[in-house]
Amino acid sequence: MELDMVSCRHRSTAKQMRRGGISAIVLFSSLIVASIGLASLQLMRLQGRSAEESADFIAARVHARTALEIGMLKIRNDSFWRTHLGNGDWVSDQAIGNGSFSLSAIDPIDNDVTIGDNHPIILTGTGRQADALFRTSVRLEVGPRTGSCLEVSMISGDDLEIFDATLTSDQTVCANDDVDAGGSSIVNANVEAYESVNGSTYTKSTQRRSTQRDMPDPLHAMDYYLAQGTTIHYSALRTWPQPQILKNTTFETDTQHWYANGNCTLQRSGAQDKNGNYSLRVTARSDSAAVAAQNLSLDSLRSGDAYQVSLHVFPTANAQAQAVVTLESSDSGTQTFTTPLTALEINKWGRLVGTITPVWSGTLTQATVSVAINNANDYYMDSVSLDNTTYPSGSYVLDGLLSPAHNPFGGGTNAKGIYIIDCAGKDVQVGRSRIVGTLVFLNPGGDAIVKGPLVWEPAVLNYPALLTNDTLRIGLASAGFNESDVGTNLNPPETPYPMNGGTSNSTFSNTDSYPSKIAGLVYSSKDLKFSATSNITGVVIAQEDIKVEATSLNLSYNSIYVNDPPPGFDADTVTMKVIPGTWQRTVN
Repeated sequence: MELDMVSCRHRSTAKQMRRGGISAIVLFSSLIVASIGLASLQLMRLQGRSAEESADFIAARVHARTALEIGMLKIRNDSFWRTHLGNGDWVSDQAIGNGSFSLSAIDPIDNDVTIGDNHPIILTGTGRQADALFRTSVRLEVGPRTGSCLEVSMISGDDLEIFDATLTSDQTVCANDDVDAGGSSIVNANVEAYESVNGSTYTKSTQRRSTQRDMPDPLHAMDYYLAQGTTIHYSALRTWPQPQILKNTTFETDTQHWYANGNCTLQRSGAQDKNGNYSLRVTARSDSAAVAAQNLSLDSLRSGDAYQVSLHVFPTANAQAQAVVTLESSDSGTQTFTTPLTALEINKWGRLVGTITPVWSGTLTQATVSVAINNANDYYMDSVSLDNTTYPSGSYVLDGLLSPAHNPFGGGTNAKGIYIIDCAGKDVQVGRSRIVGTLVFLNPGGDAIVKGPLVWEPAVLNYPALLTNDTLRIGLASAGFNESDVGTNLNPPETPYPMNGGTSNSTFSNTDSYPSKIAGLVYSSKDLKFSATSNITGVVIAQEDIKVEATSLNLSYNSIYVNDPPPGFDADTVTMKVIPGTWQRTVN
């Protein structure tokens, strides 16, 4: 009985233990299932978060690329994007969708986007969305230019007219309207015209263009140079007529400034007169060499200038006579320059007149005017003059040396050699010079001219030489010249010739010679007219007409202007192209 009871208790305990184990297993299983469920929920949350972060990253990357596309669009839509957009940030935190973008630009050459029209740039776009940031960059470089005015040696916005002239060029000349060669013209150049090519002898190819070539914007082509230039007032230039060089020209008061050269006597006389009431009587002459003379102010003379000498002489016997200018200089010694020999009748007024162009080297030490007459009789002299006639009356003249380090006309110097002259409608003339710089020639008069001999180069290699906002005539001398021809040292130590790598010295002389030419870009927002015999190396551009009436015009093309356009001349010509392989993700 007890055994049976023990056995029952044992079986009951075992059943309870089995029930407890099952409960534990069920509970454990429930925990496992619950853990799996919680883990699944967490995993779903993580996957959702990851998907959100991935979407933000993708959006940020798209925003960064959008920034670059917008940057390239800005460049395409603005010919003056370098100036208008400048360095650094072009766009900052511009909202887009649920994010934003920024855009910046740098010049990898000189860190200045605003200069160097042929320089590449690196655009960097930054995109943001939520906590995601993506930054990418690309390099843009100048693409090939086609249809640019800078691809040819000469171009007119309207017509190109050549009349009784020889035009020679090693590159194409072009008109955005008609080319006409009349009379006995000869054109030794390839010729393009948008409308028609008419007229005389063309020795090379001619063709019509289907499109006009791109021209500078006449409203903005000179903006940079006007902003950067140094002003020279036209009144600071030499003016014509120059002051009378001789003193006491009518003898109405006395014989002052005149002296006896040789054994003779000078008297103020009322016996004879050409103008007024008195004249100078030269009497008691010991021989034909005894004459009246006057020493000239050395500052009033300049080697290479043209002078008209006029002396009225009343002889008391028939004579042959001429006016004489005698010069003494340190290098050239004694030189005489005379008017033509003239026959003078007894007891009549005659005029000794002629133009001389004295040239010397070194330092001028003495200058004298007198009369050479072939007898020793008395003579009277009246109404005398010595005038500088190098330029027409009414002219304002820029001549001599103008460079970044040398400006004799006031206003200070300019490191880039950019000088501005507002002619105010006056007939300003440029000639007998060496110019190293860019001359901005505003509002020239109808007879304004650039004439030779002169040698001209820009101070900055790819800058223009000459810019004008109105019609201008260019008529250079063909022959070269030396410093004595212009009376000025043109290559002092601060301005060697040529400017880059040339030679210099401290005096002017016959040994320093120069070709007569313009080496640079020449531009007018109106017309250009060519006369005489001009040589130009560079590019010639006129917004309207070009007229060639020169004996010859010789053009040598310089490709620097198409490869590296100067400020103001890159409109519609410079295209920035993406360089393949330069797209890259960047980090700070």
